[in-house]
Amino acid sequence: MSFNKNNPNPMGKIMGYLRQLSTEMGGSEQVRRGQTDEERLYRQRGTKYARVPSRATLSASTTCTSLATSCGSQGTLAPNYAAIPEQTSTESSSEDEQDSFDKTRRHFQQLRQISLGNEFKYKMEMEIKSAKDENLRNSVPFVKQLSTDSNKVKTDYTINGDSTPYAPTTQRIFLWTQLLAAFAVSMGSLIVGFSSGYTSPALPSMNVTLTITPNEESWIGGLMPLAALVGGIAGGPLIEYFGRRLTIMGTAIPFFLGWMLIANALNVHMVLAGRALCGICVGVASLAFPVYLGETIQPEVRGALGLLPTAFGNTGILLAFLAGTYLNWSHLAFLGAALPVPFFLLMIMTPETPRWYVTKGRPQDAHKALQWLRGKNINIDKEMRDLTRSQAESDRTGGNSFGLLFSRKYLPAVLIALGLMLFQQLTGINAVVFYASRIFLMSGSTIDENLSSVIIGIVNFVSTFLATAIIDRLGRKILLYISSVAMITTLVALGTYFYVKDAGVDVTSIGWLPLACLVIYVLGFSIGFGPIPWLMLGEILPSKIRGTAASVATGFNWSCTFMVTKSFQNIIEVIKMYGTVWLFAAFCLAGLFFVIFFVPETQGKSLEDIEKKLTGGSRKIRNINGIRQKCPQSRVPWTRLPKASKRHLFQQDND
Repeated sequence: MSFNKNNPNPMGKIMGYLRQLSTEMGGSEQVRRGQTDEERLYRQRGTKYARVPSRATLSASTTCTSLATSCGSQGTLAPNYAAIPEQTSTESSSEDEQDSFDKTRRHFQQLRQISLGNEFKYKMEMEIKSAKDENLRNSVPFVKQLSTDSNKVKTDYTINGDSTPYAPTTQRIFLWTQLLAAFAVSMGSLIVGFSSGYTSPALPSMNVTLTITPNEESWIGGLMPLAALVGGIAGGPLIEYFGRRLTIMGTAIPFFLGWMLIANALNVHMVLAGRALCGICVGVASLAFPVYLGETIQPEVRGALGLLPTAFGNTGILLAFLAGTYLNWSHLAFLGAALPVPFFLLMIMTPETPRWYVTKGRPQDAHKALQWLRGKNINIDKEMRDLTRSQAESDRTGGNSFGLLFSRKYLPAVLIALGLMLFQQLTGINAVVFYASRIFLMSGSTIDENLSSVIIGIVNFVSTFLATAIIDRLGRKILLYISSVAMITTLVALGTYFYVKDAGVDVTSIGWLPLACLVIYVLGFSIGFGPIPWLMLGEILPSKIRGTAASVATGFNWSCTFMVTKSFQNIIEVIKMYGTVWLFAAFCLAGLFFVIFFVPETQGKSLEDIEKKLTGGSRKIRNINGIRQKCPQSRVPWTRLPKASKRHLFQQDND
């Protein structure tokens, strides 16, 4: 160490100052070189530097270890600086002078220890900060450990048994409030599923009481999707103006009135009016549910909780099939009228989405809603910053939201949403659900058609919960692949069965095949093409056009549903049942290729990241900025660069 008063080291400054002072107060350089620093200070400054006598156990190493321990660090990591050796002065003859010299030497030891201790304390604090950063980079979301934490050995962050200097940096995901929000929305989906499954068990008993024609039967089954088209188109402005929560709550009252009209119907027209009213609510709810859940649930659990409404929708279908075996069409409608009551009460307990508050310029309400959803002890500052930043970018875009739907920036996301909705309905699932009993009757199966409908409802119910459990493990696209392959295989086999039967071949020995094919078909649909298009509707649409685009996609979905269900009987008359089933199989094959080439994977990604990937604006800006940083000397504007140069620079930046 250089003992100079200009030395930045504290110890070097002290010793340099003392050396200069001793030179000024007398004594030759040769004499001073033969003396220690403590001796020179003692002789020149007197006994006022006296301190408590030192002991052999008090060393720099001991003091640094104690300082490191107080910092929560491992004491054994302290540098083992040797204590200043005790030297006996040959010029001190009296005992008082020797004692005073020892006190002075101890004082210098203390100064040195404090300097070294401060330096070591700073180093240990930097090591702790580095360890925290490393822990954050390598952390695993806590939600993925919910089911296995009890079997794992807890990580010990203590050092030598001391108190924990820092805790794991991954925030726990507070599931209860998000689960309550998902459950409340799912109760509305239960009503939607009940409305879809109502016609299959109700039409036989309704035909006995009201004496309806086959054309009226088709309208009872097809009017609800047509009314849902109107509700889907109207739902977009409603969720933007009144909010997601209030719009969802508002559907409970028309649902109740529609079911009461059906339950007390004296003629077919009252039934059609009730179905139309319920259909409008189905369209609004189908639009609002995925948007609400997409904006309230964290990415780590968005796949599982986002499929909960679909699971409850299938539960509603199963409930209609089971209750329809014991109740006639009127009593079944009274059961449907009772379902909106718990749905309305649960929605009162949930908040509006934080993103909607941000779009309306109400950041304080957004903060309260987000804090309720994430838990009162969770830090939400980063998520709030992301929300406000995303909204600021959307506001800078400007323009009418409907006009932006078909802009170059947002068109890919809109087309993907419309494509998923199209192929979901062209699989023929609603025709199978609405006319399940009639399909089994036409197949000549040896199994009772009512029992077969109940079995399909149970499979539909169980399979969606299966998809809920595995969607965050396998991802959206893998489940869509499995779904497409399962439906193609079973529809081809079922069409072959109908073809052989129409050819006059005895199929009594394989009378179980229609039920087996439809069970696997419904299972494949329910784990992929059933829930995932609705889930991705709330994920892939950019926030600037989410309400309008979701309205268009929902209206398009119910338009396809109406066309498939209304024309199902007419298609059978033209190309027979086997041709109709094979046509659905061809549509499933086209849907498989659509998923392979156009649908992105959204598993575990935030809505902001998905939007950046689909719009492409942020990535392009980031790449251009990176290129300009790499080539600051270039004065050629980006727009004037040749296309080959642009591709080369982009490739370098991506690599």
